[in-house]
Amino acid sequence: MAVNGSGLTSNAGRIADRISAWPGVTRARADCGVGVALVSGGRQIMHLHGDDEAELRLTRAVVDRLGCTLAECERVEIRPGGEWITVRLDTDSDVALVVSLASVAIKATATDQGPAPCGVGARRTGTLRGLASSVTGQ
Repeated sequence: MAVNGSGLTSNAGRIADRISAWPGVTRARADCGVGVALVSGGRQIMHLHGDDEAELRLTRAVVDRLGCTLAECERVEIRPGGEWITVRLDTDSDVALVVSLASVAIKATATDQGPAPCGVGARRTGTLRGLASSVTGQ
């Protein structure tokens, strides 16, 4: 990811470097056409569209199970009915959260069938009905 001129890699870049070093994880162009994807088992588990956010595909079942807990975190955005979450990347804690959730995404998508558009892909196809702060849509 981008280097901001200070010689330091962005949080998104740190995440990409760290997770792409895991066995079975590679980098690719995001299916939505914007940014970098991290791929495991042939499935895109994460998109890094810029330096300040990561989108993770957790699958609908995992979002349903963890949604209330994730919604309590001010760093996470959840779309109603979606498989992807967005995490802001401003702090080292945000990076740690994304790295932890990447493991969840790998396991969740291992048995999931078919692609699902991320937030950028959904906006491009007109299927995104808005961002939510909780899975209840309230």
